[in-house]
Amino acid sequence: MAKKKNVEKVVDKVEEKVMLSPSEKNRIRGKEALKASAVLQNIQKLKKEATQAQEALDNAVIKARADGYSWVAIAAGLGVSPQGARQKYLRVTA
Repeated sequence: MAKKKNVEKVVDKVEEKVMLSPSEKNRIRGKEALKASAVLQNIQKLKKEATQAQEALDNAVIKARADGYSWVAIAAGLGVSPQGARQKYLRVTA
């Protein structure tokens, strides 16, 4: 929403200096809208991938605990302290 308002401000400033036809104004706004749409779609895609990756990590920790691995070993794989691993993943392994 803020980006759209910024784009409109830029278009308005350009209009002050250069006389644009209504179709040219719409074309400029349309290109900016497409860019914004692509950026937002990328955010949604990355969020979905991050959620899937987190679910896979949760499942890997569950399996490691079920296979008898210690929090120390799991923490080493995660690159965190054993206490940090326990605090974060105890909810999914309980």
